[in-house]
Amino acid sequence: MAEEKMKAKDKRKRKEQSELSKDTHKIVQLFEFVFTFLIIVLIFISVRDEGFRILNGHVFQSTMGWMVMMVQGLLVFNGVNPLFKKIMGKDQIFIHWVIETIALIGASLGFYCAYEHKVENNKEHFTTWHAWLGLIGYVLCIVTGLNGIPTLYRKELKNWISPSWNKQFHFVTGTIGFGCGGVSLILACYSKWFARRTSNSFVTFCIAVFLVASVFVWSIIKPINKIRGNWRKMNSKD
Repeated sequence: MAEEKMKAKDKRKRKEQSELSKDTHKIVQLFEFVFTFLIIVLIFISVRDEGFRILNGHVFQSTMGWMVMMVQGLLVFNGVNPLFKKIMGKDQIFIHWVIETIALIGASLGFYCAYEHKVENNKEHFTTWHAWLGLIGYVLCIVTGLNGIPTLYRKELKNWISPSWNKQFHFVTGTIGFGCGGVSLILACYSKWFARRTSNSFVTFCIAVFLVASVFVWSIIKPINKIRGNWRKMNSKD
């Protein structure tokens, strides 16, 4: 009887934690939407006042690639993407693969626009932490994306590539790359482009940093836990 009560209590606790997690996911996605909307408004103001510039393309593509699609690709594993699930089916790994591929396309276009902006204005490349962390994050995410192919076909390739080590490599490079991209996006709020279009508003700056940091920190928690869990499993097998 006591054992049944303990099981029922544990079940209720897990259910409460699950509900809390889902509610937090909804809040995080709201933050994501608000920040993206803010950036789109700032781009609209920039185009209206100065005409289209390639740097606007960098801001838009990087926001869509990193802040929207890459985050959504990670949150697939938390079951909070009903739209993607309905469109693509129940295979979480395949949905993740498709969304992250789109994210990498956006990140690549953003990188190209930033590079072209420097070339057009005869400016030096990679002179800020924003640029360097963005580059590191981009390269690592490209590596992770390529590694995602054998991860997607891990069963077929298990005789040639260790599924556990391949998965761990995928998690580690992806998490570090995503983290670097997140910090780079936070540093983008310090940029002249952002400051000029928000009239150097300290309040807007703080809100933007809070929104980006909240989204990236929450999104990266589960991958970090996955890395730790997989590492324990791999060591226990050894």
